[in-house]
Amino acid sequence: MMRLFIALPLPDRVKEQMGQLISLCEGKGASVKWVAAENIHLTARFLGDTEETLIPQINQVIDQVAGLSAAVHTEINRLGGFPNLNRPRVIWAGLGADCETLATVARQVELRVRKLKYKPEKKSFKAHLTLGRVRRPQGLDALTDFINEYRFVSIPVLFDRLCLFSSTLTPTGPIYKRLHESMLTQDRFDE
Repeated sequence: MMRLFIALPLPDRVKEQMGQLISLCEGKGASVKWVAAENIHLTARFLGDTEETLIPQINQVIDQVAGLSAAVHTEINRLGGFPNLNRPRVIWAGLGADCETLATVARQVELRVRKLKYKPEKKSFKAHLTLGRVRRPQGLDALTDFINEYRFVSIPVLFDRLCLFSSTLTPTGPIYKRLHESMLTQDRFDE
């Protein structure tokens, strides 16, 4: 069994910028397990523990969806929390324009993995990048104040590939390994 997920990875330059933003948040002293910058991605579908024999079929799903989907030019343009910033359990960075295209990619992945006997996803897709998970609700005021007051300078990002990752959990955090990737078709209007 392998712990798997399908995601749209960030370019290295954007991961570095997200890492800088996380460093600012870390300085606020809240009890949050921050995501390592190199692990930040846009999850299309978490698959969980999966028999390795299914990987070729999952790779086919990725290839099919990528072949039907255009690369997405968008921007990271805000910070927030789930379910909200009054009682956050997750700290996230939000995406701007063309989120509907990203949601369509996630829907196409969802429809196809269900045919592989995966149970339907419980939550609807929300285009976000998880930056951290709150460990304890106490002591979050400085962090939530910082997020509410932060003047976000939009970060352009291009999502141009869909990937299958394995996730190995360790005491210091997960280790992700890219198992398969397929390029999204380029925007027909690009010259």
